[in-house]
Amino acid sequence: MNRLLLTCCLLLLAGAAAADGYRPQPFQARYSVHVNGFKVGEIERKLHIEAGGRYVLENIAYATGLVSLFTKDRALERSTWIYNDDHALPVEYFAHYTGRSKDVVERLDFDWRRNIVASLRDGKVTEVELVPGTLDKLMHQAILRGDVAAGSRHIEYPVADRNEIKPYTYEVLGSEEVITARGRVHAIKVQKGTTTFWLAPEWDYLLVQLIQKNDDGTYSSYLQAQK
Repeated sequence: MNRLLLTCCLLLLAGAAAADGYRPQPFQARYSVHVNGFKVGEIERKLHIEAGGRYVLENIAYATGLVSLFTKDRALERSTWIYNDDHALPVEYFAHYTGRSKDVVERLDFDWRRNIVASLRDGKVTEVELVPGTLDKLMHQAILRGDVAAGSRHIEYPVADRNEIKPYTYEVLGSEEVITARGRVHAIKVQKGTTTFWLAPEWDYLLVQLIQKNDDGTYSSYLQAQK
C-alpha cells in the first residue's frame, strides 16, 4: 500500500521554459487507487495560485474501505513554484508520509541565487548543485501538461529527487478515447518506464487515468471527480 500511494503521488537557464507560454489553471480532482483491480485508496489533487503569484500543487493519498481498517497510510506532497517570464522556478517541495512505524518527512528548498537545492530527509540536510531547468518531483507533472499540449513527443526534465538530480523521461505514444466517471474523453497517452497515463486536452490536459505494471502486480488510478 505504501508503494502504491507513493507511486501515484509521483505520478510536471534556471527553470523549465513554459511551452508556448502555457501555465496550468487552478483545479481540484479526486482519483480512485487500485491494486490488481481492487480499490485500496483515493487521491485528492488540487492546484491553486496564491495572491503573490506562487503556484501550489498538492496531492493527498490515503487508504479507504476495508484497507483502511488495517492501515492508516497517508501521503501528502506539496510543491510551490513561480514563473520568471516563461520559466518555471521551483521554490519548495514538501512530503509527509504517515502510517508506518515512523513518519517520514522530506523537504527540498531551492536557492536560485546560490544555485543550490537543500534536501532534508531523515533529519539530514544535503546540498546539491542545480542544473539548468531543474524541477521537483511534483511540479514537473504540471509542466509536462504544457509540453504535451505543445505537441512534444519526447520530453525530458532534470528533477531534484532527494539528494541528486535525476533525468525524468517521457514518451508521447498517441491519442485514444478513455472512459471516465465524467464520461468519454479524448486523451493523450504518455509513458514513463512501466507507467502509462492519459491526459485530456479538453480538460486542460488533466490526468484522467494511470496504469503501472510491475512484476508484483498492476497499480492504477482513475479520475472520479473534477472541478
